[in-house]
Amino acid sequence: MILKSLLGRLAKVQSLFQDDLRVDENAHLSEADLRKISLGNLYVYQQQGVLNTFETGVKPSVREVILGEYFGITDRDSAIETLSWLAKAPSQFTFTYVYEAFMKGDSAAGRAWLSEDEELKEHPDFLKECLEKLETMEDEWEDIKDDGIVASKEEMGRLGVLAWDAGRLNFISRLCLEQGYISEDECRQCVDGAYEMTKEAYTNWKDYAHSYVLGRTLSMGTTNMIGLAEDLLENEKSPWTYVKW
Repeated sequence: MILKSLLGRLAKVQSLFQDDLRVDENAHLSEADLRKISLGNLYVYQQQGVLNTFETGVKPSVREVILGEYFGITDRDSAIETLSWLAKAPSQFTFTYVYEAFMKGDSAAGRAWLSEDEELKEHPDFLKECLEKLETMEDEWEDIKDDGIVASKEEMGRLGVLAWDAGRLNFISRLCLEQGYISEDECRQCVDGAYEMTKEAYTNWKDYAHSYVLGRTLSMGTTNMIGLAEDLLENEKSPWTYVKW
């Protein structure tokens, strides 16, 4: 835990010294379009892409690694399958079970509640995923709180991780378009879908960003994305500082 905490803080310090946010000074997207594409900006920024264009600006070699190695997307069929999966907000669905288990008060009670659920018994793979995510939530809770992602368990429940699903749907669909796996119309449907998923769930970019970071923390086991989120929320070049939610 000490090592993980140090690594997380190191990542936040490093973000202060990385290259400035990349923007295209000649871009002329409407505010409505910029608002929609900006849902993917944490992933775009992480991969040193461009923040204010529909094109991600991510290098082709990096794009291929993200799609193929991280998401198993190698052709049109796998692209459609993965994007359809993300559009169902799978992380948020899992979170609802895991959070309720977490709020039982102790690990044993939470695990028992999950294991005794009749519906989950019929889906052992999903039950296993919930138990694993519960362990991650328990392990990362102090860092989640100390790093300012949420101030309380109740706030964590309110934010959820819907932004993690929507942000990836936004970004991955744009990568799929650039890779030639889907059409522009299909990509825009995904971008619009991600926006519809989140526009009523949050009221500001901070809540959206912290929900995304929370989702990534529970998936990756580290809070180190919070430094990038703070950059996007504070740097005047970031669309998040001048485009209203």
